Amino acid sequence: MLAACSFRHGLPGQAMDAASDGAPDVVPDVVPDAAPRFCPADPHLRLCLSFDQDPLPAVLPNEGAANVSAQLTNVTGGGGAAQLGTTSTIYLPYTAEVTNIQAIEVWYRADVDPANTQRMGLVDSNVSPPNISLFFYRVDPTHQLRCGIGSQTTVWDATLAPGTSYHLACVCDGAGLKMYVDGVLIGDTAGPCASGGAFVADGLTIGSNNNGGPTGVNDWLVGAIDGVRLWDVSTTP
Repeated sequence: MLAACSFRHGLPGQAMDAASDGAPDVVPDVVPDAAPRFCPADPHLRLCLSFDQDPLPAVLPNEGAANVSAQLTNVTGGGGAAQLGTTSTIYLPYTAEVTNIQAIEVWYRADVDPANTQRMGLVDSNVSPPNISLFFYRVDPTHQLRCGIGSQTTVWDATLAPGTSYHLACVCDGAGLKMYVDGVLIGDTAGPCASGGAFVADGLTIGSNNNGGPTGVNDWLVGAIDGVRLWDVSTTP
């Protein structure tokens, strides 16, 4: 399992103050809350794939709210992640239930760097707009992240190292796109992203560039995808 950061929508809960309701001034035994589910039951979480199944099936049902399944080819599991190479495909077909996407989250690890000026795909719906895409590029001496949601696509410089696990979040907050790496804001670009991303006839590929469906993909991620979440609301760290 790759290291994970968490984004959420809505307001955080409030802690109770024992002194405020006359309770004794003691520290009670506390049972820790269970770890939150990676794919919580939330209608705003349109797509969620944890890749926790071992072995991974050839057809992997969405753990989010939309009725859609991923088709896996040459993908292996282990340690709660999908292991990918240059013959792997994770493809989700068109569904009208994945629309108005405002946030993309991906947990990934690249085991090798692409060649200079080349890229690896993390998620891609192929058509812009309506756009759902996230790529990382090697641009010596650094890297870049390119995210697209709705009618906006933006590129930011980023510090990324092969063999390292990262949590990426690209968020449309109505005013523009924000890009986070491990919960740290690295880019904030104003622009017309509010229309939101959507699945199109070409569907969505994970871990590669979508050239128009489940065949002919390229720009593969060589490494691991630990989880993918698509939200139809903006998220915050």
